[in-house]
Amino acid sequence: MLRKPRIAMTTWRRTMPTFLNERTDLYTLGAEYPQAVLDAGGLPVLLPHHDPADAAAVLDGFDGLVMVGGDDIHPRRYGDIDHGLSKGVSESADDSDLAFIRAAMDMRLPMFCICRGFQALNVAMGGTLHQDATDDDGLHRPISEIPHEVLAERHPVRIAEHSRLAKAYGTHQRTVNSIHHQAVERVAPGFHPTAWAPDGTIEAIEPDDPSGRVLAVQWHPEKITDEGDHVLFRYFLDELVGPPSPG
Repeated sequence: MLRKPRIAMTTWRRTMPTFLNERTDLYTLGAEYPQAVLDAGGLPVLLPHHDPADAAAVLDGFDGLVMVGGDDIHPRRYGDIDHGLSKGVSESADDSDLAFIRAAMDMRLPMFCICRGFQALNVAMGGTLHQDATDDDGLHRPISEIPHEVLAERHPVRIAEHSRLAKAYGTHQRTVNSIHHQAVERVAPGFHPTAWAPDGTIEAIEPDDPSGRVLAVQWHPEKITDEGDHVLFRYFLDELVGPPSPG
């Protein structure tokens, strides 16, 4: 019997109403994230926030790590003054996510980093962020308060030749969704950009080391798998993590 790869996935910590309390402390995640991993042949396992000192021990035994989207990272994490533009900042999320990324890099554990996860990768490895990259008249407009408008936002990206991303898509042009108000400013040492929006926003980065098994994008492929972005999860599982091994 072949053993399917076990994929760790980060989660959100949200206070939400339940039958127990109007403000129940919960770890949650949109179902489309683990479903995309399941559909690609992996076994997703959801992680709560952890003590940074335990990050390597938590990840030990997993075949890959998916850093999911979510709220903003505190500006002090990338050495910037807080201009009051960041939303939903959480110390435990920052502590846990940044530690998971650094541990995964040290362990050479394959990673797929999405939206916040993409930004967290850049911050964890020494890069910086624009605290707000939106423009009322530009390509990246402020996020709407109307859900269907948020989900409908699209823009094109140009993908670098010979990048992992280009191999995954089989093309150098792609239309993606846009559900973010922050963006990568200075790319972390040891990484380089591999996709750009027409306004110059960096939409993907990859390690300079060609053996680095990391895929990192600013958009949300888990929300547009029916538009072809399932290929990114399949590439992550098949090419970066590798095929199932004998059980």
